[in-house]
Amino acid sequence: MAQSDNSTPPPLKILMTEGTSLSARQSLYALGGRHVIDVIDPDRLCQCKFSRFVRRFRISPHYAKNPGEFLHFLADMVRNEQYDVVLPTHEQVYLLSKFRDVVGEAAGIALPHFDAMRSMQDKAEFTRTLESLGLPYPQTSFATTEADLAHNWSYPFYLKLAHSTAGLGVFHIADEDDLAKRIELLRADGNLDGSVEMLVQQPAKGNQATVQAVFDHGRMIGSHMFDARRLGVGGMSAARTGADHPVVREHVERLGSHLQWHGAMFIDYFYDYETERPEYIECNPRVGETVNAWLSGVNLPEQLVRLSAGESVEVLAPAPAGQRTQSFFMILLSMAYNGATRRELLKEIVQFRLRRGLYEDSQDELTRPRDDYMSMIPMWGVALQLLFSPRQSKKIVAKTVDNYSLPRTATQAMEQLDIEPFRKVFAGASAT
Repeated sequence: MAQSDNSTPPPLKILMTEGTSLSARQSLYALGGRHVIDVIDPDRLCQCKFSRFVRRFRISPHYAKNPGEFLHFLADMVRNEQYDVVLPTHEQVYLLSKFRDVVGEAAGIALPHFDAMRSMQDKAEFTRTLESLGLPYPQTSFATTEADLAHNWSYPFYLKLAHSTAGLGVFHIADEDDLAKRIELLRADGNLDGSVEMLVQQPAKGNQATVQAVFDHGRMIGSHMFDARRLGVGGMSAARTGADHPVVREHVERLGSHLQWHGAMFIDYFYDYETERPEYIECNPRVGETVNAWLSGVNLPEQLVRLSAGESVEVLAPAPAGQRTQSFFMILLSMAYNGATRRELLKEIVQFRLRRGLYEDSQDELTRPRDDYMSMIPMWGVALQLLFSPRQSKKIVAKTVDNYSLPRTATQAMEQLDIEPFRKVFAGASAT
């Protein structure tokens, strides 16, 4: 799909492999109106279904619970629709990275080789990679058994499962009693038999931040950073301010080059403004939530789909810092999740409507009626559920995370899948 330098890039026909996550919803704003976009997801009421940017929605098998069925379904979709690009925006990247060459015979897809994917998906391996490159991270120890955890730790600290999604495998340990209770739960879940690696990590110093980047075979072609202004469920950023930390950009360039990364990644870190020192805590090998970048003038999803289509993609200049954004209904959900009353939720809704406090001079990342009038449906759907019963937040979060989570058992099942049968399936999709 090559074109001359003077031509306008043509629209692409894109299949997004899920529509539940915030990453998927935010990618729609960056891509919608310029491309033809279809979405598949196991949830018939996923939030991306409610968008004027989505041409067609189809219910799919669950990629983690039935990876083989998911791949067959994906091949059928590509065969029937002849997509230019398959765009995984969440944990489907793990499965599709293993099958990237197979899928790539039928449609464009930008993902790293599977060894690199595994090393970044696994928190322990990510930390070891940082160490090998001399990049900073908080003081960290590793454990696999109860005996490993029987240590005179410095409290508080974070205990992290090497594989988890949405912060649900990250536990704040305040003291010895807290650790004892967590050990009991880990034992009950079978996580202390020596086969599950965990990290014991001291709190990082500074302000929580995130860097997002897109790479073309190890060359960084776009990046964006933001500071967290407010955290949501699982420790994710629910309100952000665009940032510029040059040392972080240098570090991420080095990491991507070392891995010969192809596609997107984002890394959470803490940044100490006094010492200008970052400490990296986790890598997510996917595009992430990109509206703050998009509003700042850095369209990472557009770069990613053009790269996926095999086009030559120019390097984007860093954006100026300062763009303020928030995800209002995620803030509301987080408040309810943490025990807020109806009165407190109503007060927050008033603050949002009047654009006061956190919402002053700030744009919403998810509910953007001027761009997509249908984006009001998920917001008010969640808000009304929470006002009726704030405790519904637990069910909403659990259902959402279940749709895209990647437990350790799923990664093991994916690693055992034989590539060859699917080579024939996707070759058939390419030949159609």
